[in-house]
Amino acid sequence: MRLIKLVGTNSLFRFAPASASIFLVLAIGMPVHALTLKESIELAMRNDPTFLAAQSNLTIARERADQTVAGLLPQLTASANTAANRRDYNWHTQPPSLPAPTERFNSNSAQLNFTMPLWKHSSEIALTQAHLSLSQADIQLNAAAQDLLVRLVQAWFDAMQARDEMIPAEARVQTAQQQMEVSQRGYYKDVLSLTELEDARAKHEQAIADRAATQSELEIKLAMLEQIVGPVSFAPPVLSDQFSPPKFSSTLEQWLIQAEEGNPAVRAAQRALEATNEEIRKQRAGHEPTLDLIASYTKSAQEAGVSGGQLGFDSRQSSVGLQFNMPLYAGGGQNAKVREALALRDKAAQELEAARRNARLLTKQAWFTWRVSQVREASGLKTIHSAALALKGEQTARARGVKADHDVLQAQQQNAAALRDWRKARYDTILSQIKLKAACGQLSHNDLLALDKALSSANN
Repeated sequence: MRLIKLVGTNSLFRFAPASASIFLVLAIGMPVHALTLKESIELAMRNDPTFLAAQSNLTIARERADQTVAGLLPQLTASANTAANRRDYNWHTQPPSLPAPTERFNSNSAQLNFTMPLWKHSSEIALTQAHLSLSQADIQLNAAAQDLLVRLVQAWFDAMQARDEMIPAEARVQTAQQQMEVSQRGYYKDVLSLTELEDARAKHEQAIADRAATQSELEIKLAMLEQIVGPVSFAPPVLSDQFSPPKFSSTLEQWLIQAEEGNPAVRAAQRALEATNEEIRKQRAGHEPTLDLIASYTKSAQEAGVSGGQLGFDSRQSSVGLQFNMPLYAGGGQNAKVREALALRDKAAQELEAARRNARLLTKQAWFTWRVSQVREASGLKTIHSAALALKGEQTARARGVKADHDVLQAQQQNAAALRDWRKARYDTILSQIKLKAACGQLSHNDLLALDKALSSANN
């Protein structure tokens, strides 16, 4: 179990002392580390599988580029061998009584080969293609980093929102319990019927069930955060009331232009399209001749001659020359590779268009969510002020004996719901801004520093 703390906003609005139990610990378990957003980012970059896979992909692209470079550099190989030989002779003109001679000797050789490509057009094109693929992998890593930040903040706010849901859920339980106790007293005094008592009990049980469901939802949100940062004990923080998200002055059209130019997925798709164009050139170059400079040096030794009775020898041989290769016929395989490359280019072009459309969609979704959440935040703030005044009025009336505890609890429940809705609007405002910057490829760690300070200061 995790230790979940429920607290109100730190300065603007407080609940009455009568409802202080709402802010008690709801689940007791392991000690909770005050994890900051900055620490979460560091943990996520060490533990998130998606981001780590993008890092490995960049390493793969870098090593493939090195392999392509190696194909254009000289190749030097060395080989050596040694053998024990036995040579048997059979006489055809001598009497059978004479024994046939047998020779046993050792032979060995060593060879050094040098090859230098002078003209291999396909390898030169492959080098350009490898650099494009490396650039694409680098952009994809940047996209994975920005996506990680968005997912991390989303997981944080989801956990905070689930924690906020516990406040009105607990208030509903207390209100339903108070109502049930009032109904029990009324039933025993023959003021209320059994049906009314059972209805109050049912509402109380439903409130308890809703609270349990809300607690389970909080545990699920915390588990989703663990999928990003790894196993960690975490208490959802409170966002400072003084935190004000940055103001955006750009219009939607300006954001859309920035998204089409800077969205990492779009840029990666552009690199992929350029790489497929190079693939077409590379496969067409497979019809072209190649020219290599070759040189070799061989040293061999043999203790016996080539034929029987000859003396052994040592030999040294060196050669330098040019090797020309001209493809004449490959069964149509090279033509098929060209057609495949053309189809891959068409596929990459469609994927680029899909990436552009998706970037526009993400930008519009973030933009309109930001606008709506701003309105809801302002409206929620007014609702909180109204609910706070109503709560204060109920508390004053109860102190004078005009109102009962049940009326105060209902006012507290409305106040808790208003606080929850206002906080959610703030989360949506901040998250939509983060998603908007990510859609344009402009999100960085520095964009979250102010948010991290607001989350830390509210809990100190």
